[in-house]
Amino acid sequence: MLAHAAKTSTELAQHQLDQPHHLADALSAMEMPGDNSAAELASLHEQFVRYGYVRFPAFLSGSALDLFREEMAKLERLALRRGFDMPGYNTPRRLSVLGGSLIRKHSPDLSGLYHHHAIRSFVERIAGRRIYSCRHPEEFMVANFLQTTGDTHGWHLDDPPLALVIFAEAPSPGGGGEAEIIVNWHDLCRRKDRSVDVGISDLVGWSRENDMVEQRSHGVGDAYLLRADLNLHRVAPLTASGEKRWVVNMAFQTDQVGSYGETASLLYSPDASPRPAACSSACLAPCITV
Repeated sequence: MLAHAAKTSTELAQHQLDQPHHLADALSAMEMPGDNSAAELASLHEQFVRYGYVRFPAFLSGSALDLFREEMAKLERLALRRGFDMPGYNTPRRLSVLGGSLIRKHSPDLSGLYHHHAIRSFVERIAGRRIYSCRHPEEFMVANFLQTTGDTHGWHLDDPPLALVIFAEAPSPGGGGEAEIIVNWHDLCRRKDRSVDVGISDLVGWSRENDMVEQRSHGVGDAYLLRADLNLHRVAPLTASGEKRWVVNMAFQTDQVGSYGETASLLYSPDASPRPAACSSACLAPCITV
């Protein structure tokens, strides 16, 4: 009996030693969607080309997911609270955030995923083209935390064309926080003779009335790739107490030269607002605006 217990303890200790202790190692040991099936890869690529969006259920699992969620839990405690309407779009930002500079400072393990060969190769295969790093010091990798009822990341376009979004926490069905997308927004605005990023609320309303708003739900460990510069998108408000939506968004260029506006700096720059994330639930004072 004692010998068996000792053996079991030894096996458990060895199992723990064998587990990856860094996200990069855990990711290297995983299979990416489409790795072992040309037909699956072709289907995922076709979905992305046709709709500008493709979902990857259980993109992270096992030790990779555990390590990812641990890092995100650490970052959530450091996240900066935002509460303002983005100029131009006039759509709300009610969430807590960290930009790339603070992620790099406080979580080298997580920020290292941005240059990981498995991530880069995967995005290139799904997009069907070479990708390049986003040069914006904040937008290349951001963490968004929806933490309380009413939190939302309002309608917008991204400057970098490609966004890979990975979920550490996700709302339960009916809890809000869905990704909403209006496909081919640029084409719609051209037909309507409208700006793509100024005073968009009425055109969004028209799109919803005409069933043009696609709604997508996700679970913990899921990911999706979005053509984020052409398809207007938002995160719908959380609608139930206790729900949360924590994601990392990695942005990639499709050419070597990127052009960036001010919206990412307004949302993610550490100097834009001093309010910590903890104020979202504990503080009764209004959020500091940008």
